[in-house]
Amino acid sequence: MRSDGLSSPVPGSDRASRAAEGGRGFPAPAGASAGAAPVAPLDPIARARASTADAAALDRGTMPLRAGDAEALAREPGAQQRLGRLQQGLDYLDRLSDAMQQLKGGLSQSLARASTASANAVESGTPAVLQAQLDQLRQLWSQRRREAAGRVDGDLQAAPEDGSARQRFKLRGLDLAVLQQGGRETLRLQLPGQRGDDIGAALTQPGEAAVATAGNGGRPVLIAVTLDGEGTQDQLQALTRALSPAGLSVQAQGADVVFSVAESRWPALRDGMTLRGEGRRFPSGQPVRALLEPAPEALQPQRWTLQDAPGQRQALGQLLQAQPKLAQARARLNEQLEAAARPVASMAPGQAQALTGALAGALSGAEYGDVGALLPALRGMHRQRVRQLLG
Repeated sequence: MRSDGLSSPVPGSDRASRAAEGGRGFPAPAGASAGAAPVAPLDPIARARASTADAAALDRGTMPLRAGDAEALAREPGAQQRLGRLQQGLDYLDRLSDAMQQLKGGLSQSLARASTASANAVESGTPAVLQAQLDQLRQLWSQRRREAAGRVDGDLQAAPEDGSARQRFKLRGLDLAVLQQGGRETLRLQLPGQRGDDIGAALTQPGEAAVATAGNGGRPVLIAVTLDGEGTQDQLQALTRALSPAGLSVQAQGADVVFSVAESRWPALRDGMTLRGEGRRFPSGQPVRALLEPAPEALQPQRWTLQDAPGQRQALGQLLQAQPKLAQARARLNEQLEAAARPVASMAPGQAQALTGALAGALSGAEYGDVGALLPALRGMHRQRVRQLLG
């Protein structure tokens, strides 16, 4: 473990040794492009027999799998794909950690030399080695979405276990103060490229949120949400009820209202979302394009200029701020990898019946927000699968 908070590959581990060899032996997971970092599906039996790799995995916090666990994983639909994506995300963080560490060291040396000559400039411009380190980091960061397999977002946050990386953004003209003023108004939003059957089961309450679709096949989704301007929490709940079925989340951060959407949907949403109000918070008449402001990324190497000392200090500052985020994301992905590799405990029919009864009682009379929190857990749970489990 590095003292600076950046983790580096441990010699002897599967991922570290193969990364050092250029990734030989790692077939790309399904859906990855040819340029993505090659990562192999987990081979639990081979890992259990490789004592050296097991020791390195334990040192890195990744537990090896037993042969019995391998058999359980083989029967679990999509288990190998999930494990492969988690491995790919961890491999990406390792390579990003190395690139950040190299550039951080180069910047520290350059600034130390510059301080002896001038407080404002580097003597001979950007050294070739320093520029090469920056170019490597820029390339690696630009490939984050693909090479991290959707497990790390732009703020270096690990994606949730049941979802993919998300893009946070703000809707210009809509914050907490605006929500509480202007009186009653219905906002009508159109979201591009969302399948209508994804939100067909949306639960709505009259006068608060209504959802209509133009059909399937990626056609636009029309959403109407009524704001009454009375209470911040009520307004946030109304937005949540309206947008959650379409895959958007809403939360308050300080004085701002922050939305998030899956990164794969962000480009289409950014360029194609429109809205129409009733002349209070937003203009009436024809729908206008919504102005969406993405949250700043944890690293912005494409904006760094290393020609002078101030620019180098700015880059070094971002690297230092990103270190704890990277370490936290790596720890979170390791936890997810261990959980995904752990076999699911079997449940007796009586236990299953008691569980379903308790769940039915808890959901009786529940609001949409409570039901919506359970929907990700039910994704991919088919009737045939449930019948097999219940025997």
